[in-house]
This record gives sequence, structure tokens and C-alpha cells, in this order.
Amino acid sequence: MNCIFRNLSDFLLALSVASFAILWKHDVQNEFHYNAVNLRSASPPFIFIGLAFIAYHLSRSCPCRQRIQGLLLGAAFALWGCEQFLQASPWLTLMDDLVIGIFVLDLGIIMASQLLQKE
Repeated sequence: MNCIFRNLSDFLLALSVASFAILWKHDVQNEFHYNAVNLRSASPPFIFIGLAFIAYHLSRSCPCRQRIQGLLLGAAFALWGCEQFLQASPWLTLMDDLVIGIFVLDLGIIMASQLLQKE
């Protein structure tokens, strides 16, 4: 099973890099002028890298806390990408709050664990 998740992670990482390259090419050609295409074309790199990070953490043998952190961080990136396809609504606000909460929690855990190790 680990091999399947590892291969999936590699594939999704490649999709993330490719979709970013397409985004970059589009933006360079349009001299970085923001338009509606940017909003939608910026989503796939976030979604793919988030899913890749989830698959990567599912493919590894690591402590439970580290796995949960990785899954949460991957989910935050995937949700962030998905948000770009939603219209303004309470669901979008909820997703925004979840993403922000996950990032705050994740970085807070990292900081707290490093502070505890130094003491």
C-alpha cells in the first residue's frame, strides 16, 4: 500500500509542477496582469500539491503526530485550491476559516515542539 501512495504522491507532485508551469507561462505572456483566468488557473497547483503531500504522508512510516500534521497541511492546501472555484457564500467563509485554522494549528505545533526541545 505504501508503494501505491508513494507513486500517487510522485504523480500528483508532477501534476502540481506542470500546472504551475502552465500558470507561470500564462502570467508571463500576459505580463502579470490579473484576470479571471488567474483565479481558476492558480487552483490546480494548490490542489495537486496538497493531495501529493497527503499521499506522501500516507506512504511513510512516521509518528502519528507527524502524520496527522502532514495530512492536515495537505488538506489545507487542497482546500485552499478548491476555494478558488466557489462563489462567495457561507461555505467559502467556512472553508477559509478551516484553512486558516489548519495553518495556525500546524505552525503552532511546530513552534511549540521546537520551543519544548530547546528547554
